[in-house]
Amino acid sequence: MALKVLLLRNKLSAVNATLAQLREQLNGFETREAELAADIEAAQTDEERAACETAIGEFEADRDKCTADIEAAEADAASLTEQIEAAEANAAEARSAAHTNPTHHTERGAHKTMPTNTAGGDARSRFYGMTYAQRDEFFAREDVTEFLTRTREMLGQQRAVSGAALGIPEVMLDIVRDNINRYSKLIGFVRLRQVRGKARQNIVGTVPEAVWTEMVGSLNEMTITINQVETDGYKVGGYVFVSNCYLEDDDNIGLATEILDQLGQAIGYALDKAILFGTGTKMPVGIATRLAAATSPAWWGTNQGTFTNLSTSNVKKLNIAAKSGAEFYADLIGALGVADTKYSAGKPVWVCNHKTHIDLQAKALAFNSAAALTAGVTSELPIIGGQIVELDFVPDNQIIGGYMDLYLLAEREGTTLEQSTEVKFIEDQTAFKATARYDGKPVRGEAFVIVRYDNTAATTSLTFASDAANTAQSTPSGSGNG
Repeated sequence: MALKVLLLRNKLSAVNATLAQLREQLNGFETREAELAADIEAAQTDEERAACETAIGEFEADRDKCTADIEAAEADAASLTEQIEAAEANAAEARSAAHTNPTHHTERGAHKTMPTNTAGGDARSRFYGMTYAQRDEFFAREDVTEFLTRTREMLGQQRAVSGAALGIPEVMLDIVRDNINRYSKLIGFVRLRQVRGKARQNIVGTVPEAVWTEMVGSLNEMTITINQVETDGYKVGGYVFVSNCYLEDDDNIGLATEILDQLGQAIGYALDKAILFGTGTKMPVGIATRLAAATSPAWWGTNQGTFTNLSTSNVKKLNIAAKSGAEFYADLIGALGVADTKYSAGKPVWVCNHKTHIDLQAKALAFNSAAALTAGVTSELPIIGGQIVELDFVPDNQIIGGYMDLYLLAEREGTTLEQSTEVKFIEDQTAFKATARYDGKPVRGEAFVIVRYDNTAATTSLTFASDAANTAQSTPSGSGNG
């Protein structure tokens, strides 16, 4: 079995090398497309235009072939990865069977038990990207075993201990974070920091201009201003319900999968909403909240530098919903281009809902079939570039985005899980309460922009779930406090 795995890994290495070459080749099409665009602009005669038309056809055919080759190579790589994992699993099962029942042989050799998959397969057989060997090692850890044992024991105890805290082992917190990444669509783009105290991000103010002089002359003094964005920590959480059958009858893998999956869902959505529309009151400051502020707000730090009013320059209202093609994208790109790249080390990210994403693709189709194909396959905004992320709470015909690496998200330690068997006693379910602590703030508001293109004022605030447990009455609708 080891030889088979070795051969499969050799094949996978070759496929990955080919895939890297194909992706590099695909990147080269951007340069080729720019050159073709220049040739088209320069074309003066019918012969030159005909030559451009032929070149466009060749370009599109070559790019489509490259894209198809990449997809085929990715499929081959995924298939080989699955074969490697299956081969490793079979070897592990064989070793386990030989260890637990070494006399169970026939004339044709030892019987081997194949790994059992549940519906969907991924949770038990792979367990969040782990190989079978890594998964077994994970559940063999003392801290993980103790955590799962305590969870089951608490289920059977009486009312006196309901709500007692269960500290999640650090190794499981890493999976919780990864799972939050899976449910939060924005956390992978922002600058995430795990901190204990207050987090500070240095910001360079206006960059000074260096002074030219004689090579033997004295240098002139320059002034560089360093400002700081400071974040604190606020609790985000809620509770979810897990059927007691998972807790009583299932194995550790099923129990851990349920808990970790529910935790990710509970927190991921709230994080995304706060990154975009957080009020700064008991939660992070959202991008839209920063851009909408016309005067220095209470959450503006004392060391954050001079406040700039971006409520007009970076919040755009366009009347182009009826347009399409080049006419539509010329206006849209001009408005989105307000987002300043200064101090960013990444590419822009544009957030809209699914309906708006489809509308952008349809308008790109009228403009350039190649641009529409790019938007559909890679989920990038045509022409200007940048990843498109879909979030259902963003209003129709509105795009929020910019350079997300200039948003600072601070994650605190101390995530806990608590349980109660009383809330849904009749339904035979146990409530698990998840809490985490985050804070966040745009490091530089100029890096972001909001554009609404249906001649309607952009939405810059949303209503968050009311914090009824900590207030005398529910927060009034539209206030935005969470």
